[in-house]
Amino acid sequence: MIRGMADNGATPDDLAPDVSRRLTRRLTLWGGASVVGGGALALLGGSERSRAFGLQNAMWGAIDVAIAAVSTLQSTPPTTPKLRRLLLINTGLDVGYVTGGAHLIAHTPSFRGRITAEQARGHGAAVVVQGAALFVLDLTHARQLNR
Repeated sequence: MIRGMADNGATPDDLAPDVSRRLTRRLTLWGGASVVGGGALALLGGSERSRAFGLQNAMWGAIDVAIAAVSTLQSTPPTTPKLRRLLLINTGLDVGYVTGGAHLIAHTPSFRGRITAEQARGHGAAVVVQGAALFVLDLTHARQLNR
């Protein structure tokens, strides 16, 4: 081991492990809330749009929780350059999610009759919400690595 370097190549003052833990905790909370709230709305919503909104949020939440769980299982914490690069790439993808959700709202595709216009709007709105939330999480944590 090189003096001043951890076994994983990170310096002792590397911010990435702490930032990664905070991000994982926040992603778990957001994902869990999305599953619970979205699931309730999917089951109890009063309209096609609200049920679609709930279903989409519940699915995104389940994926967020799964990603957070995999992150906690990693044996080696990320280094600052690696985590920053990942978060900035994710931030770009988040913009794509918001754009895709807005497209669903504006153009209400039926996907060959599988969903109604109201369902498309609900799904689209949920994708916008999820993409915007992930954008905030990813960018906030990427900026913390610039200190």
